[in-house]
Amino acid sequence: MKGGEGMKKEEERISAWQLFYDDLSLLFLLGMVIPAVLYILWGVMEYANAPIAVIAP
Repeated sequence: MKGGEGMKKEEERISAWQLFYDDLSLLFLLGMVIPAVLYILWGVMEYANAPIAVIAP
């Protein structure tokens, strides 16, 4: 072995983004939760901006 190869393995540093993208269950959960929360917030804003109905006598 040339130059001490194989004597000491260098530990590769795995980035946080790679760990994030490798977790399929987390990606699936986020893919379901984020749109659901956004649609709920959108619906609440629609109800809050709706005009108040006036009952005619």
